[in-house]
Amino acid sequence: MENTRPPIITIMGHVDHGKTTLLDAIRKTNVAAREHGGITQHIGAYQITHNSSLITFIDTPGHAAFEKMRSRGADAADIVVLTVAANDGVKPQTVEAIKHIKNANKPIIVAITKTDLPNINLDKVKKELQTAGVIVEQYGGEVPLVEVAAPKGKGIDELLEVIQLVWQLNPAPSLANEPLKAIVVESFMDKNRGPVVTVIVKKGTLSVGQKISVDGDIFPVRALIDDNGKNVREAHPSKPVEVLGFKKVLEVGSIVTEKNLTAQVSNNPITYADIIAKAQAAKDKFKVIIKADVVGSQEAILGGLPEKILVISADVGEVTQKDISFAKVANAPVLAFNVKVPSTIKQQAEREGVLIREYKIIYELLADMEDIAIGFEQAKQEQKITGKAKIIAKFTIEGKNIAGAKVTSGKLKVASQVILKRGESILGEAKIETLKKFKKDFEQVSAGQECGVGLNPELDFQEGDEIQSLN
Repeated sequence: MENTRPPIITIMGHVDHGKTTLLDAIRKTNVAAREHGGITQHIGAYQITHNSSLITFIDTPGHAAFEKMRSRGADAADIVVLTVAANDGVKPQTVEAIKHIKNANKPIIVAITKTDLPNINLDKVKKELQTAGVIVEQYGGEVPLVEVAAPKGKGIDELLEVIQLVWQLNPAPSLANEPLKAIVVESFMDKNRGPVVTVIVKKGTLSVGQKISVDGDIFPVRALIDDNGKNVREAHPSKPVEVLGFKKVLEVGSIVTEKNLTAQVSNNPITYADIIAKAQAAKDKFKVIIKADVVGSQEAILGGLPEKILVISADVGEVTQKDISFAKVANAPVLAFNVKVPSTIKQQAEREGVLIREYKIIYELLADMEDIAIGFEQAKQEQKITGKAKIIAKFTIEGKNIAGAKVTSGKLKVASQVILKRGESILGEAKIETLKKFKKDFEQVSAGQECGVGLNPELDFQEGDEIQSLN
């Protein structure tokens, strides 16, 4: 897909359910297909090529590391493959993995491993998954399932094809020209090379010689090594590389950004509205960082916040440089309750485009967040709308009510989910079953055109109502 970055995949599941064997089988299958025939070295993540497209795999995070990444705002993986052994079924660690995956709101692909073993019962495994809240396609759900026997190479190609299909449904653009954001997936001390850090670039471009920032510390990039052991000059989105130049080992989930040496104080201070707009553009939640004077205040704030507000960090004490660096990467305001904000920190926040909002009264903070939650949901609903049409006539064809409509903005498409509105009231939801112009069927109709719209289920519409398409 043009201008789409490769998907980033992590594999989770019970410790003995074949995760490592599956990763090795994927790697070996791909190495055999490479022209250079080189052996992929272990750097904590690697890329393969399937059907001429790249796929990135993270092969280090266990459940704890997966959660640690999320808690630090490091959303590394795009898709999670859940491994379940055919001879063992769903185990407590499988259930734990499912909880983490669902909390992260990630697409799941189930890989039933060890399917070459005797006396296995795949239906039993699928039913156990259903009980755990994962309903596979064969049982009427939306979760794809692939049967694999990794040592024999069975199901590997099918799994890679399913990964690509899932990614095609909701791909992410390759934002190589955006400000850098990379995520640490592995870090260790090498006696010869010093601290070695493996990162995956999520957006922007990581280059040799670049000055990068992690938790407020600045490091120069001395070298980049890819998963084939080759020195490279730069890494684009979804590319995993080892980075040399750090003075210390970093935590998994740390976020690497580019040091902006020419940042100036903005003449237009950032506002809550700016943050809502950015979060909507990224299809993200409204995140906040809490800094409180004492634990009691922190608990009262956390207990009173609306559900729609996502707290990505909560701590006691004054606002620090690390808070600002974290807030910038996460696009989150810092809510400072009864704590000191040094002038140097305020200046840093202005340079980095971070909003610090200070409060002395808890209910004022909570009232602001309630307003934010309402505004955020309204903005999210408005952003979903991809087309609008005014109903100008109502007629019946073959016993079905058809809305004669004029598309006023965007597009209407067959199979799109729509809502029917009368003024500000929502009358119901349906899907577009048919679109007709001059008795001919069309897949989509654009702004300025008139058409007949058939809805399923039929709704009780009238002239003057509006159809709004949500996808």
